[in-house]
Amino acid sequence: MIRFVFDNAWGISPGKILEKEVVFMELTLALVQKISSLSILILLGFLSVRTKLMTYEGSRALSQFGLNFLTPCAVLEAFQYKFELQKLSGMGFVLLASLLTAALFALLGNVFRRTFTLNTVETLSLEFPNVGNFMIPLVAGTMGEEWVIYLCPCVFVFNLFAFSYGQSAMAGARKISLSMLYKNVVIICSFIGLALFLFNWKIPGVLGEAVHSMSSMMGPVYMFTVGMIMGHADLKKVFRNRKAWFICFGRLFVFPVATLLLLKVCGISALHPYSREILAIVVLASGAPVAVTITQFAQMYADEQASVAASTINILSTLLCLLTMPCISALYQRIA
Repeated sequence: MIRFVFDNAWGISPGKILEKEVVFMELTLALVQKISSLSILILLGFLSVRTKLMTYEGSRALSQFGLNFLTPCAVLEAFQYKFELQKLSGMGFVLLASLLTAALFALLGNVFRRTFTLNTVETLSLEFPNVGNFMIPLVAGTMGEEWVIYLCPCVFVFNLFAFSYGQSAMAGARKISLSMLYKNVVIICSFIGLALFLFNWKIPGVLGEAVHSMSSMMGPVYMFTVGMIMGHADLKKVFRNRKAWFICFGRLFVFPVATLLLLKVCGISALHPYSREILAIVVLASGAPVAVTITQFAQMYADEQASVAASTINILSTLLCLLTMPCISALYQRIA
């Protein structure tokens, strides 16, 4: 694991900032190491279903467990640090960058939809990365748990758009539905966690330990679940789906590179003294695999064919991102 080191004014740990090129090279290597360990968990989940030790139905239970308990606990855990204005300004900086990224994704998604005649599932798969289940354990494992706090605004923004615009688009509604926002446990926990941070309150005693334990389970459970889903799928059809490969190319390469160029050109980096380090989180999140919520929405509102397509794209993007994300990190090192 690599941890960025800042001076006392930043409030993370004492010492001078490390040489940037060395830091980001180590970040890329840390990503490779962390992703390799996560790949083992995917393999174990895959083998558990193929050898019939576990069933595909069990993956659904684990998915619901992760969505309703592990992810919210991880968000709450991310805010369990001493309040400092520098951290708050960093979160505000990420919020701005995430809003710009979401707007860019909406624009690019519309361009791709019109140019390549994409359906709703394919368009939303391009626009919504898995910034929660996938990125939270990845950031914690490579940059340090204290850096997850800077990912939370990104998680909030994409959940906000997913459960309004994304859900309405999949349901074929003309108006954006806001009814699911106040029911979304991740958004609720984001506000609770922010309040705890602002008032400098810690989750007390055994409850805090329980939240920490649940949070640490998130990465292994999510990756094991992905492996179980892959174990149930017909991988020949997954790898032979040319349209899925195209969508994954856009999701894992075109969109994060566009994000990197936008954040570089718009001059947002001048707004914060440690913008290069913080924006690495936003760029990596923009290159995450397709959000699991797209498959869930397809199962809720679309036909079986759309659900299969969404699942295929999700599986393939999760596999390919194990290769593409270190490349995005290395590219960010060169350009940022």
